[in-house]
Amino acid sequence: MRIRVVRGLVLLLVFVILGMAAPAHRGNASASTNRILLHQVVQSMLDQVTVEIVEQYTGDLSGSWEVTIDGSAYTITTRHALSGEPAAKAALYLFQFYQALGIQVDFNYFSFSDQILTNIIAEKKGSIFPERIFMITSHYDDVPVEGPAPGADDNASGTIGVMLAAEILSQHDFGCTLRFINFGAEEYGMIGSKEYAKQSYCAGEDIRGVINLDMIAWNTPGSTPGLDIHSLSSIPGTDDLAAAFQDAVSEYNLDLVPELADPITSRSDHSSFWKYTYPAILVSEDWDDFNPNYHSANDDLDSLQDLDYYTNMIKASLATLAQAGCLVEVGWGTISGQVTAADTKEPLSGLYIRLHNPRWGYSWYTRSDESGNFHFSAPAGWHELSIDGYGYTRQAAGVSISQGESTVHDFEIGRLAEKAVFLPFTTNISHIPPEGCP
Repeated sequence: MRIRVVRGLVLLLVFVILGMAAPAHRGNASASTNRILLHQVVQSMLDQVTVEIVEQYTGDLSGSWEVTIDGSAYTITTRHALSGEPAAKAALYLFQFYQALGIQVDFNYFSFSDQILTNIIAEKKGSIFPERIFMITSHYDDVPVEGPAPGADDNASGTIGVMLAAEILSQHDFGCTLRFINFGAEEYGMIGSKEYAKQSYCAGEDIRGVINLDMIAWNTPGSTPGLDIHSLSSIPGTDDLAAAFQDAVSEYNLDLVPELADPITSRSDHSSFWKYTYPAILVSEDWDDFNPNYHSANDDLDSLQDLDYYTNMIKASLATLAQAGCLVEVGWGTISGQVTAADTKEPLSGLYIRLHNPRWGYSWYTRSDESGNFHFSAPAGWHELSIDGYGYTRQAAGVSISQGESTVHDFEIGRLAEKAVFLPFTTNISHIPPEGCP
C-alpha cells in the first residue's frame, strides 16, 4: 500500500449474494441441496487456514527466518523492487511455491528504472468455461529502500492471502479460470499491475472479477475488527463483488466488520484494472486503525498483534473467490439417453440435444448418433435437457445429475403435422406468358 488516505466509512447494511453463486431455481430441492453442499465445501476450505500456517508463511516471506530457494537456505531481508538479488530471490521463492502446488506458473517480465522486474502469475484453468477469469492479487514488493524491509503487513500479508488461496483452491474443480498473481513494483506506482492489466485488455481477456489484497494484517487488539472495501460503482460487477465479500463474512461467521470505503482510493493494484473497466475491489485493514509501523523496518511479524484478525481476512477473501469462481462443489456425473420416433420407435440420428445449467448460464450441445444415442459429462446438480430437430416436436425436461453416477433420460418425439398455406385462385387475372416463351 503506498499511502494512507483519510476518509469517512459507510457501513453496508444489506448483504447481497453474487448472482453467479446463487441457485437460479430457489424452490428446486436439488438446487437447495447444492447450496448446502457449497457451504460445506467452502467451510472445509476455510478450516485449512489456521493462525499457525499464516504465521509461518508470513515469517518465511518477511525474513523472520531462513527459507529454501533453489535448494539453498536464504533469508529474505527485503523485497524492495530495486534491491537486485533480494527482489529476484523473493520472486523465485513465490514461483517455486506455486510450482510445488502443481499448477501452471509463469514469470511476467516488465522493465522499470533500467531493471527487468517480474510479476508472478499462477493459474488453475476452468473446466467449464476457461475463458471466464477471476483473480486474487497482491503486490510482493516493499519499502523502505535502505536496510531491512520485512513488509509483514505491507504487503507480505496480502501475498500470503494469495498463496493460501492457491494452495487450497487448487485442490478443487472450478468451472472458471482462477489466477493467483503477485505484482512487482507497486510501491513505485503500480508498475507491474499496470503492465499486466494492459496486456490482459489487449488480449481481449474476459476478466470477471479481481480481489486485490493490500495490508490485511493489522488490527489493534481489542478494537473493532474493521476492514475496508474499495469499489468503483461505475464499473459493472464491481459492487456485486464487494457485496459478495461482505456476504462471505456473514455466511461463514467471520469476526470482521466490513465497510465500503468513502472516498475510495486508486493507490493499489486494483486501480490498474479499473482503467480498463474490469471489475476489481481492494480489500484492506481499517485505515481508521492505521498501522503505525507502515513503511518502516518495524513492519515485521512480531509487530502483528492480532493474528486471528489477519487469518479471518484471508478466510473471507478465499471464500469470496471460491463462491464467485464457479466452484464445482459436488463433483461431476454423466447423463445419456436415446432418441426414438414416437410412432415407429426407431432411433433418430442427427437431432440437436442441449444441456443447460441456469445457475451458471452455460450450455453444451451434441447430436444424437446413428443409434439415436447421446451423452454428456457435467457438474452434478440440476440442469435443463432439451431436444430439437427439423420436422419434430421440441421436448424439454429438468434433470438432476449426481456425482459419480450416470443418469439416463430417453426421448420419444413425434413428427410435426404438415402445414401449408395456398394463395386463393383469382379468375380475373389474365396470364400473359413472358416475352420469348412458347
